[in-house]
Parts: sequence; C-alpha cells; structure tokens
Amino acid sequence: MEKIILIIILASFCTDLLFGEFPSPIHPVVWMGKLIERMKNLFFQDSKYIDILSGILITISLIFIFVLLFTIILIFSSFNLILFLITASLLLSTTFSVKFLLRSAKEVALDLDEDIDKGRKSLSFLVSRKTSKLSLQEIVSATIETLTENVVDSVVSPIFYCIIVFFLFMFLFPNSSPFFIKIGLTSTYQILVISAVAASVSYRVVNTLDAMVGYKDSTNINIGWFPAKLDDVLNFIPARITSMLIVLAAFILSFDYEQSWKIILKDANLTPSPNSGYPMAAAAGALNVQLNKPGTYKLGESKKCLTINEIKLAIKLSFVTIILFLVGISLFFIIFAYW
Repeated sequence: MEKIILIIILASFCTDLLFGEFPSPIHPVVWMGKLIERMKNLFFQDSKYIDILSGILITISLIFIFVLLFTIILIFSSFNLILFLITASLLLSTTFSVKFLLRSAKEVALDLDEDIDKGRKSLSFLVSRKTSKLSLQEIVSATIETLTENVVDSVVSPIFYCIIVFFLFMFLFPNSSPFFIKIGLTSTYQILVISAVAASVSYRVVNTLDAMVGYKDSTNINIGWFPAKLDDVLNFIPARITSMLIVLAAFILSFDYEQSWKIILKDANLTPSPNSGYPMAAAAGALNVQLNKPGTYKLGESKKCLTINEIKLAIKLSFVTIILFLVGISLFFIIFAYW
C-alpha cells in the first residue's frame, strides 16, 4: 500500500512538471478563490467576534466542500486500479505547484533583464507589496523571498500532510470497515489514498484562505484570523524541514551551506510569520545575500550585491531542494516498506 501512495505522489509531480497548472475553468484552487470571495462578502459583518466565527465557518465549509468533491471523483474512478491511480495523481497535482513557481521567478528575471518596469509588473503578480517604485535589488530580493517561501506553501506542506494522513489512516483502518464498503470502497488502499488526497486539498484550502483573507487590514483582520493562525500551525514543521533541505541543497550545489545554517539560527525568527523566515533565511545565507523587506525584516548578510543572477541561483537552489524532498520521501517509503 505504501508503494501506491508513493507512485501517486511521484506521478503527480511528473504531471505538474510536464504540464503545469490545470486550465483556470477547471482548476480547484481557482474555484476555491471564487468561493472565498463570495463567502467572505456573504459573511462579513464588520464585527470582531462575528467575523472570527465567520472565518472559522468559511474554513470548515470550504474544506468539507472540496474534500467531498475530491472524494466523489475518486470513488467514481475506483472501479479500475489504473484509472483510480491516474485520477488520484491528477487531483493531487492540483494541490501543489512546482512548474508555475519556478517559471514565475524565471519570468521576473527575464523581464527584469529586459526592462525594470516590466520586471516590477511581473513581480506584482507574485507579491502583495507595491512594486511600482522598487529598485532592481528590491525586486530581486522580493523574488527570492517569495520563491523560497513558496517552496513550503506550494510544494512541501501539501505533500507532507498527504503522507502524514496516509500513515495515520493506515494504522486506524488496517481493513475496510462496513461504512467504507457501503459507500463503494472495498479496498483498504482506496480509503488510504482518498484520505491522503483529502489531507492535501484541506491544506490547500487553508493556505488559499490565508493568501486571500489573512491580511491585517480592517476588512480581513478578523475574518482571516482563524485561517491565518491555522496556516501558521500547519506550516510550522514543513518550513523547518524545507530550511534543512535548502542547507543540504546548498552543500550539493557548492553554495555557502555553512552560512545558510548560520543565518537560519540568527535571522529565521525576524519575520512577522513564524515560518516564512526559515526558508528565506536559509536561501539568503546560501546565496551570501541580504533579503530585505523595508520596514519589516532583513535576513542575511550583504556579502554580494543582489543581481538578476541571484534569482537564477535561487531557482536552482529551490529546484534542488524540491528534488531532495522527493528523494527523501521515496527513501522513507522504501525503508518503511521493507522494515
């Protein structure tokens, strides 16, 4: 059974790397965004406690909706093993984004190399801060920050919870229970795979909510409180795993892995988020640069000027980090299977 979920995870990564994102009309994350906007407008009352409760209700409702949707699709495909594996791989691939993440950073570098205003506009699609007056170094810094931070959100966390819940359900339900048989799931592997994909999509719901309503402005501070805090909790372990993988990737690439570790210890907790500072600090140290969000944080030591080349190096560092994560997952499953 461990082999099945590993096959699905690896197949979903290959699908993402080869084909990228689903078209917007059928992409679940796009649907999430539209539902979040509608539910936010419906529930917003401009009252602290009512809006906090609304945020909790929206989070639970969206998780239920998308877990139910993914479960129904998987149940309908469960009559054939090959179809089930393909469907599970496709659905899982919608919960993370490797190709889009790396390509977005590359596009900023290409646009910035052509024209700084074009680079600013390209960056504006990736970050919430205003980009119209950013200098070249500030654009490079923001690109590296969002790239490395999103290695956690867009890759490591959804797969981390997919695996955690898979093993949790494997121990809880070693055999098909009467309830699962009633709804058409006669094989234990079907239950395990559905629960694993459900965990991944649940994380994606929380993370999308945090991205859309997790801001501390007057409109979102209350309604976004619960999803923002839950997102912090869910990313706590994956962020630290990612920072360790970045150090290892720096070692493999002959970057400054010692500085990477040093900056994690020194600067990782300087960001408002309890998690984002870890991968960003690791990358800053590995690249020997300082990542600076004016008025908010400075990570790393400015041993080199931030240039377009640093974006390219950060992309390489992030890609190797993701590959190491996949290798680590594969080794974990192989060791567990033959333990």
